[in-house]
Amino acid sequence: MQDALLLSLRKPSSTTTFRCNPASHNNPGMFSASTRELKRKTRLSPRAALRLVAVLSAALLFTGIGLTPVSAEESNVVDTRLEQQRRLYVEVRDSLARGSTRLYQRHRDTLVDYPLFPYLEYAALTHRLTLDKRDAVADFLERNEASWLGHRLRTQWLELLYRKREWRQYVDYYRPRLNSVELACHFHFAQYQTGEKQPALEGGLALWTVGKSQPKACDPLFHLLISEQQISNEIAWQRYTLAVQNHKFSLARYIEKFFTNEHYQREAKHYAAVDRNPERVGEYDLLDPALPQTALIIGHGIRHLARSDATQALKHWSRYLQSHQIGDTTKREVLTALVKGLNQQGYDAVAFAYLRDNYAFADIQLLEWQLRFFISQRDWQAIASWYPTLAENVQQQAKWRYWYARALLLHSGNLQDIERAKTLLLELSQHRNYYGFLAADWLGKPYAMQHHTGDVSDAEISALAQQPAMQRVRELLYHQKTYQARREWYHTGRDFYARQWQIAAHLAAQWQWHQQAILSMIRADTWDNIDIRFPLAFQAEFAPFAEQRHLPLPLILAIARQESAFAADARSHAGARGLMQLMPATAKSVADKHKVTLNGVEELYQPQTNINLGTLYYRDLLDQYEGNRFLASAAYNAGPHRVKRWRKQSDSTLTFDAWIEVIPFNETRQYVQNVMAFAVIYGHHLELTQALHTSNERSTLY
Repeated sequence: MQDALLLSLRKPSSTTTFRCNPASHNNPGMFSASTRELKRKTRLSPRAALRLVAVLSAALLFTGIGLTPVSAEESNVVDTRLEQQRRLYVEVRDSLARGSTRLYQRHRDTLVDYPLFPYLEYAALTHRLTLDKRDAVADFLERNEASWLGHRLRTQWLELLYRKREWRQYVDYYRPRLNSVELACHFHFAQYQTGEKQPALEGGLALWTVGKSQPKACDPLFHLLISEQQISNEIAWQRYTLAVQNHKFSLARYIEKFFTNEHYQREAKHYAAVDRNPERVGEYDLLDPALPQTALIIGHGIRHLARSDATQALKHWSRYLQSHQIGDTTKREVLTALVKGLNQQGYDAVAFAYLRDNYAFADIQLLEWQLRFFISQRDWQAIASWYPTLAENVQQQAKWRYWYARALLLHSGNLQDIERAKTLLLELSQHRNYYGFLAADWLGKPYAMQHHTGDVSDAEISALAQQPAMQRVRELLYHQKTYQARREWYHTGRDFYARQWQIAAHLAAQWQWHQQAILSMIRADTWDNIDIRFPLAFQAEFAPFAEQRHLPLPLILAIARQESAFAADARSHAGARGLMQLMPATAKSVADKHKVTLNGVEELYQPQTNINLGTLYYRDLLDQYEGNRFLASAAYNAGPHRVKRWRKQSDSTLTFDAWIEVIPFNETRQYVQNVMAFAVIYGHHLELTQALHTSNERSTLY
């Protein structure tokens, strides 16, 4: 079961709580609770309590640098020194932040073996960074080449070298792996200044020929291209077509000035005309078949026209296929637009016939769209007859095996078909995913969990924990610098292979850094350790609110797991915040409605506040939809207004599984399926009965 967790994470405020950091061994009472005490305090099931004790016991192993056995006396000495270094580190760090290096110079030798010493070095080095520090910068970069701080300092040093016009040094210090358009533009400009003109101009053209505006940092390089007359009509045409396809019309108008040939000037006007009025794609003499990119213009116009008049678009497209050389990519894109347009405009039979005739150019997204269209129309016969003709990679997907079985049961009265459907459902029911749980329900079988812990050893975890980068991560978490810890973690893992990510997941889980444990399991392509992938995180915080609002605890944990992977400081690209990913406007509305004090959006990063408002909002949605979790979950993700529109479109004609399958937004469809399946898994963890659907949800037509 793939996880969709595309999060943009922010640096937490000073009030953000990071739960159970790996340094909590300094609180001697933290791990002293018995299983009975844990159950009493957090309302854990026996299985969950034992699991938590095991995790906390494992965390004790990481109280020092690694797992090397030491005596009690040696451990006390190490702990005392570590605590002294931690306190001193904070003093020196804060002093450097105020612009003073006095404490840093005084305590340098005491802190030199502390894992976060490079952060102090970096702060001292970048305080009034000048060219006089070139030797110190070179030394730091050599020692910290693979670290996030090394990446950060190299970027700052390059920016200084560019400002100071130190071209040779810039070229020497630049690394393509910095992955920055601004730095790449500066690099090619510096190349040019050092006499490496040809590679500089070639690199500059590659950066110029894109379908969007580049940063202002690229302007000096692009001026060089212009002064060196590198932008030919052909190159300008490439960028022009890319800009129009991306609807970057201001950029397209800017590029028009580079056309010195009347032919290109005329074609540019034609392209813009087709984009503004797709019907003009029917003027067959308008576009020159000999001109590069003409096929792209035609495809662009046909795709746009198909949205409003798919039959005319099909007519014009058939004509162009005879007169122009059209690439496979354009054929695939146009096929998708025509099939969707024809279906949506009532020409279902024409659309399906055209798709079958051009199956070779259909991508998997179009095939899935067509299958969902059949589901939305309840055309079970079409699914039952078409499924066996599909490619093996489509047939083997759990969702389409499920819907083939459902179509057979709904359409055919043939005993052989019914037995085939039951066999498919039985096979599906043995897997831990949404469709496996659906199949188990239809057959009246228990859900399969397929839990396997894997074969990661303590020695492997210890070896990873002792790496300098991981020691820095551990200490950053101790100091509640989660943003920096995440940076270190990502930077260190850039070259990890699957096995290393699996080990990293176990290490993060022992630190109770749940988000990184979950994401590391995804990178490892390892799916069956459900203790790590579905941790009982923040249970003590969630449980009272769930009970108070009469919400199933497994369901609320599932929402938080899907929304943020239990990262209290999570912030999405859209601006949603915290464990349950609340939008500020939604949070304020809920707070006002329920008379909850909310002193600014930063409070949404506090678990208690976020869970309080998130559970209130979900309870409101459940009440609005008469307890229907499918509708409430869809509304939580996409908004009640969209759910209202989708229900109007289906007009109470679809079963619950069909309605979920045809949700137009891929994200929301996956969201609802994940939340329902995750709730089943959390029910298993908590030893609570948590069905994928209730009898009312199952009997309702959507």
